[in-house]
Amino acid sequence: MSPSIEGRFPWYVNIFGGKQSARSLHFLSLIAFTLFIIIHTALVLIVHFQDYIRNIVFGDPNGNTGLAILIAVIALLIVAVIYVWSSWYSLRHKRKMQNALGALVDPVLKALLHREKSKQQYKQSDITSYFWVNGRPPESEEYKRLAQYNFAEWKLEICGLVEQPLALSLADLRQLLKQTQITKHNCIQGWSGVAEWAGAPLTEVLKLCKPLPEARYLVFTSYQKGKGAVKPELEEAQKHTFYEVIDMELARHPETILAYEMNGEPLPIVHGAPLRLRVETVLGYKMVKYLKSIELVKDYSTIGQGRGGFREDFQYYGRSAEI
Repeated sequence: MSPSIEGRFPWYVNIFGGKQSARSLHFLSLIAFTLFIIIHTALVLIVHFQDYIRNIVFGDPNGNTGLAILIAVIALLIVAVIYVWSSWYSLRHKRKMQNALGALVDPVLKALLHREKSKQQYKQSDITSYFWVNGRPPESEEYKRLAQYNFAEWKLEICGLVEQPLALSLADLRQLLKQTQITKHNCIQGWSGVAEWAGAPLTEVLKLCKPLPEARYLVFTSYQKGKGAVKPELEEAQKHTFYEVIDMELARHPETILAYEMNGEPLPIVHGAPLRLRVETVLGYKMVKYLKSIELVKDYSTIGQGRGGFREDFQYYGRSAEI
C-alpha cells in the first residue's frame, strides 16, 4: 500500500505556527497603537485644551474657543456620517463599489505601473527564514493521487487561442530554459517574504504553443476550489475552480515564470506544487498555485463572473494588482 500523502509529504499538513505568531504580534501592535491614541487624545483634552482646540481649528491660539469647539464637533459629525453611510452602502452594493473604485483606480495603476520592469536584486542572505503559508492544498482525490506519486503523471494543459495545444509534464518543463530569481512576494494581506524561485520562463512556453494574434489574456486555472468568498456568494464560490487572469504583456515580462522550485528544492505542496505562477510586479493573489491549465483567450468576460479572477469575482478585489 502506498504511503498517505501526509506521510510522503509532511509539509502537506497545514503548519500555521509562524502565521499565528505573526498574527499575535500584529494584534499586540494594534493594542499598543490603540492605547497610544486613547492616551494622546486624553492628554489633548486634559492639558491646555482651549489652546489646542483653537490651534487645531484656526491655527491661532487667540481664536474663539466656543466657535472652535462648535466647528470641531460639526466636522467630527460629518466624518462619522460619511463613514456610516459609506460602510452601509459598500456592504449592500459591493459590485457597484468595486466597479466605481475600479474605474478610478485601475486606469491610474495600469498607466503608472503596468509596464514597469522589476529591478529586484536580492541576495541569498535576504531569503526569508519562514515564508508565509496562505490557504490549504487542494482536497480533490485527483490532486492527492498526483501528489502521492510525486506528480509523475501530472501535466499542464495549454489550450485556447494557440496554434499548438500542449500537455507538458514536469520533465518537459525542466527541459526548457531554467530561470532562477530571488524576489519579494507581496501579499494583499500586508505581509511579504523573499524567496528564490526557479522554473521555466512563460515566454518559452508561449514559443511552443504559438499564440494566435487575437489572444490577449491568459487564464490560469488551479486544482483548488475557491474559498473565503463574501456572502451570499459563498456557496457558489466554493464550487468554483480557482483561477486568475493576466494579460499578454505581463505574460511576457522577463520575470514571469512557471516555478517548480523554491529555495533550491522542489516546490513544496503548501506553496503550490507541482507548479505555480510567478509574476513579480503584481500582488501575490494573482500568482496561481497548483496549476492545472493555461487557456489563452481574447476576452475573459464569460469566465466565472467575468471580472478576471476568482478573487475579483467573489471577493471584490480590484482588477489591477500592480505593486
